[in-house]
Amino acid sequence: MAVRKVVTRSSCHFRGYFPSLKNGHPVAWESQLEGGLFRLLELSPFVIRYEAQPSRERIAMGDALVDYVPDLRVFLENGSEWWIEVKPARKLSVLSVKQKLRAASIHFPATNRNFLVVTDELIWREPLATNLQTILYHRRGPLMSSADYAEVSFELNKHKPQVFHDVVSLFGRMEAWRLLGLCVIGVDLEEPLVEDSQVYISGGHRHANIFA
Repeated sequence: MAVRKVVTRSSCHFRGYFPSLKNGHPVAWESQLEGGLFRLLELSPFVIRYEAQPSRERIAMGDALVDYVPDLRVFLENGSEWWIEVKPARKLSVLSVKQKLRAASIHFPATNRNFLVVTDELIWREPLATNLQTILYHRRGPLMSSADYAEVSFELNKHKPQVFHDVVSLFGRMEAWRLLGLCVIGVDLEEPLVEDSQVYISGGHRHANIFA
């Protein structure tokens, strides 16, 4: 549960909700940059779920203790957890921001937790950003039932499609895009998504592992 309210009428920031299937409920975001990262987390095979505004920390800055609320807490399939700050790269040179993030980068490891700063240089990198937006635009409906997943997996393993066009031929275009959106099949998100894009029928989408 968020430790402070994210979406308010009075704020001048652009805020909204992301329809997360992984979390089973909409997740509030404070900026379009956060919303862009949510797309990456939603399609990452490493991520189980994530929370916005997850904790209120007391971090040491000089001789004082100050309040700090990280933007996200991310739970990975390997059991590890990460606390994340989302910031435009240009703001990292601002002295007050630099000091607070330096303090946070000391605070979290000191309490045996992982901390990461993610900027627009990752989130809006192309063709990653366009691929994420396109795939999630085509995602329809809830997660697949066990029976439906078993049926689709049987067909995938039987025919072993190599490229996205093969998946379209098997299931039809709308269903092929839905399978991408539900991470039933994966592609390399760092490459332009075209008919001849290689597909993976196990392991989900391929992209740089920001949690390495």
